[in-house]
Amino acid sequence: MTAEVLKFLGIHPVGPENSLCALFYWEEADRHVPVWVSPIDGARVLQVLERHYNARPSTYELLIAFADQLDGIEHICVSEYHKGAFMVDVVDGTGEEHDARICDALVLADHYGVPIRFEKEVLEEVAVYISDEDLKEYYGLEREAKSPETFPEKRSRDFQEMAARQKAQEDDDFEQLMRDSGISEEDLLGGDSPEDED
Repeated sequence: MTAEVLKFLGIHPVGPENSLCALFYWEEADRHVPVWVSPIDGARVLQVLERHYNARPSTYELLIAFADQLDGIEHICVSEYHKGAFMVDVVDGTGEEHDARICDALVLADHYGVPIRFEKEVLEEVAVYISDEDLKEYYGLEREAKSPETFPEKRSRDFQEMAARQKAQEDDDFEQLMRDSGISEEDLLGGDSPEDED
């Protein structure tokens, strides 16, 4: 299989709910890959990327300490996309391969200076065109260099549909996690649910 190096454009709050999205850019095809992350994971990754550290070691600092014991990280590749989740293969310095989440891969890539690659098959499934207008409106970013645009309206719709599908899948996954943990909507809202109010 063939893998492409994508440029990481940061984690951004998107939409009225400020959902967090890690954005990658596939320059060769002028496409972007939006990866929706949970508020907790996104906040933790941003804390590391922005070099904010706690007095006590965080989970990511512990992860890096263990990776150091394995001679660091040699290779990071997003190998599959399944039901809204990105599967990442991380190869340590000893040649051992580990399954990882995209958030963990971002921290490791940043610390060790290793690029994140995406398999072409994954890119063909998830990469979308984002117009200059949508890039600025949703992510607050401006394109570094203008690229020729073909069917911009269709591509913009493709992005919006993709973002909606990924967001819906993450919402479903989060709700299932809460149910599995025994946490109800009422617990999350910190009071009576809307149905109890008359």
